[in-house]
Amino acid sequence: MSKTKKPARRRSSRRRTPPLLANGVGATAAGMALWLLSLVMEARGLPPVASKALLAPAWMAIGIGIALLVLHMLEKRRTQAEADMLLRQHSTFLEPMPRLKPRAKEQTRSHRSSSQGSLAGRG
Repeated sequence: MSKTKKPARRRSSRRRTPPLLANGVGATAAGMALWLLSLVMEARGLPPVASKALLAPAWMAIGIGIALLVLHMLEKRRTQAEADMLLRQHSTFLEPMPRLKPRAKEQTRSHRSSSQGSLAGRG
């Protein structure tokens, strides 16, 4: 009996949605749905305690959703700033190195050694 190998999974070519964005939108939508359900329950004449009980989780979900959306925007801005910085660094790597001017100390050393060599050759 031979075991057949399963083909390796390929990465999907579609873009995945960022988790903070998806969770933020989902939490905000769920909070709005709970809030609307509370309004409908109050309009139908159901006990006010039941409709008021839904308000706390509704506002919490809306608050968490908005916080996640803000975190998504901040992360996106930070990622873009890092990408810009890396792009600037990469572009400087591709440019040719500027020629360095010889230091004044190196010039005097090389001048002295050549002048001393010529004096020693005379004697």
